[in-house]
Amino acid sequence: MKIPKIFLKIFGVIFILSAIYIAFAFFVLIPKIESNAIALEDTIGKAQLQKTVQLVQSYAQELQNYKETALQQRKGELKKLTDVVYSIIDVQYKKSLQNDANVTALQNEVLLLIKNLRYGNNDYFYVSNYQNILLSHPYLKKNIDFSNVKDIHGELIVPPLVAIARKKGEGFISYWWQKNSKNATPYEKLTYAKNFAPWKWVVGTGVYIDDIEKDVAARKKILIQKLKKILDSTKIGKNGYVYIFDDTGRMIIHQNKALEGKKFDHYPNPGKKTYIYDDLVNAYKSGKKILYYNWDAPNDRGHYVYKKISWIDYNPSFSWYICSSEYINEAHADSDNLKHYLVYSILFMLFVSLAIGLYFVKQIFQPIVTLSRNAQEVIDGNIQARYTDKIDKDEIGLLAQQYNTMLDKIKEQMDTLDSKVQEKTQKLTIALEEKEILLKEINHRVKNNLYVISSIVGLQAFQTKDVSLEDFIQTIQQRIHAMAIGHEMLSQSANLNSLNAQKYIPRLVQSLVEAYVEDPDSCNCIYDIDSVTLELDKLLACGLIVNELVTNAIKYALKTPQNYLLVALKQKDSILELVIEDNGEGFSPEYKSGVGLDLVTMLVEQLEGQIQIHPKDPTRITIIFSV
Repeated sequence: MKIPKIFLKIFGVIFILSAIYIAFAFFVLIPKIESNAIALEDTIGKAQLQKTVQLVQSYAQELQNYKETALQQRKGELKKLTDVVYSIIDVQYKKSLQNDANVTALQNEVLLLIKNLRYGNNDYFYVSNYQNILLSHPYLKKNIDFSNVKDIHGELIVPPLVAIARKKGEGFISYWWQKNSKNATPYEKLTYAKNFAPWKWVVGTGVYIDDIEKDVAARKKILIQKLKKILDSTKIGKNGYVYIFDDTGRMIIHQNKALEGKKFDHYPNPGKKTYIYDDLVNAYKSGKKILYYNWDAPNDRGHYVYKKISWIDYNPSFSWYICSSEYINEAHADSDNLKHYLVYSILFMLFVSLAIGLYFVKQIFQPIVTLSRNAQEVIDGNIQARYTDKIDKDEIGLLAQQYNTMLDKIKEQMDTLDSKVQEKTQKLTIALEEKEILLKEINHRVKNNLYVISSIVGLQAFQTKDVSLEDFIQTIQQRIHAMAIGHEMLSQSANLNSLNAQKYIPRLVQSLVEAYVEDPDSCNCIYDIDSVTLELDKLLACGLIVNELVTNAIKYALKTPQNYLLVALKQKDSILELVIEDNGEGFSPEYKSGVGLDLVTMLVEQLEGQIQIHPKDPTRITIIFSV
């Protein structure tokens, strides 16, 4: 079959336009979008992270330098002061050699002198021998053996001082000790010791350095405030930000000020069974140093549905985790711009291609244009539109002739179809109305039959003189009545397959109160029922359960005005919780082994639910089942 030339021309134009569109999109724009999007997400986030890490490290180094300088200054002061005392001892030692004096007496004088020396904030000197026995101390008795005395961390105090002085001639150590008898709190103390070998003495002094730590802590607070101001003004994308927390899970800096200073190590990672703190730390420790998760937005707090990405680093000096974060939809902003560029470019190319194509098509296919206009009239509803121009003996002329013939047949078929549709619609409407009437009639008759059965059973109960049989018959009558109420309300409802429990259960309970209580108004019934729609089978099963449990509560629990009866039905997601509670005397032995509880258990199994019984104080039966 020879392919028509008109088809070849149309196909040629479409092929060229499509080829240009596909080639341009797939080989130029889409790869550019993908590469820029990936690079943009990483580059911006990591660059801001590194900038913050460097800033934090500079702050940490500044604090470290300050601390080391302060310690070196203290060490220098301790060494100079100890050298003065050392010089006194040395002078007295040399004096003893020249005058052949009593060494012991001279040593005691020197020790007494050292004991009374003070400087600074009532700081003092001490002397120990090589056996770790304190020979001079202003606040401790003489000759106390410190060989086994330890600080609060379990570290020996004097032995290390003696050891470092004997080995190196002098040295520094630190330990924890209370400042005075009025302050039992231990503080870190820096101590310097120097060996005086001729008399086998170690002389030294020390100062508490908690003031340095306080200064460092104060400076650290100032640096954190400076860092907060910098990070508060730092944005990644539109709403992305940098946040910092320590390895105890305490938030140091965050754009949400309500989180700052709080422990968030037990904040859940939204949508996962993990904690966000653990996930961030594990992401860093695993080497990935990146985490994807859901979080709230600055303008939508508490709504954790926004996808985020965090780049994570760690500063060991402060024990801080530093994170730069960005909302993924904002991270793709440049990608979206490129996509817009793609759309505009494609539209431009299509416009140019179509303009060129339309120029040639218009010159060649004017009859087709006319035919398409007629087709549009048909689409707009004018089924009488026909091609009336001259019909040539070519492919277009044949198309126009077939077009007119097709419209004639469509008009004929539409008239026939409209008639059939109207007839069928009328039949379906009548059938639907008959079905609704039938269903209501069924519910009505079932309700009537149940009431008839209930009346017959009640008549039988009236005629019997056996009290236990009368009570049994009344129980059966109430069970039938519970089902009858359900069918009665269904017959009056617009929905014939289900019913709202918020209307059904209170009416059922009220009917039981009226049946068993002489003064129904004195009965303290409390309802807490959600608006839950139940299908017929579950509704009747639930009604029978309520009938059994409420009947028992009325008989055995509601004996005084102080007694109450609570009937609750609460829904959480797809789970329903039915609760019958009273503050009566609790379960009677007869009820625990009676037909009533067996029937309740059977109905709970029918609902594929669970039953929980709390027998006393208060008596509560909880039934859990699925909607």
